[in-house]
Amino acid sequence: MDVTTLLTTLLTTLASGGGVASFMQYKQNKKAKELENDKAASEQWRALYEEQARTAQALREKLHDVRTLLEEEKRQTLLCRFYVCEKLDCADREPPHTEIIKELKQYPKK
Repeated sequence: MDVTTLLTTLLTTLASGGGVASFMQYKQNKKAKELENDKAASEQWRALYEEQARTAQALREKLHDVRTLLEEEKRQTLLCRFYVCEKLDCADREPPHTEIIKELKQYPKK
């Protein structure tokens, strides 16, 4: 067998068996799989970002509620201090009205 016969046989086998077409399809399939993988990764990141945004919003709402409760508790504490007498051993009451009133004005009534 000479070289021309071998080359002719090789080219005929590749052409008839879809050898050239399979090489062309391989690159296209590889690119399609890469794009599909990128799309899946992008969707996963988007879902994670949206979940994180929802969690952050829920935490902001909880923080606002806690701050509101804390301000109300401070206001109630100041009101309680308003009626406490500083002199416990005498009949004269001297509650610290002036200082407490100044502090109460910082926390508006709701």
